[in-house]
Amino acid sequence: MKDLRPALRAFLLSDMAIASVVDGARVYPQRMPQGEAGASVVYTRVSGEGDYTMQGPSGFVRTRFQIDAWASTADAATVLANLIKDRLDGYRGVMGEDADAITVHGVFIAAEREDFDEAAKLHRSGRDYIIHHIEL
Repeated sequence: MKDLRPALRAFLLSDMAIASVVDGARVYPQRMPQGEAGASVVYTRVSGEGDYTMQGPSGFVRTRFQIDAWASTADAATVLANLIKDRLDGYRGVMGEDADAITVHGVFIAAEREDFDEAAKLHRSGRDYIIHHIEL
């Protein structure tokens, strides 16, 4: 079974516009490091479901990811979230490289949200994406 997370991170960072906003590195699984103040991306696998035939698993998987863009202003968070949307929404092809490569059949936006984290003093523009991919 392949893990989509490394491929997703590499795919986001391979976009020059996204990489420049996050200084080529601030894309984190599940949560940002404490004290991080720069524009960042946090991705979380929310759910996933496999597909089956009478012979067993087909290898096709539908995974939901929450991808949050964090920044010091609401506008900056929205700009970063829109760059991510431009990169992901409707994508079909290969994400990642070598052993981490995953064949993606489609990426679809499913939900959006915005808020402000008082403790971190950061704005969040979050979106959920459904990623259809091959797991085997």
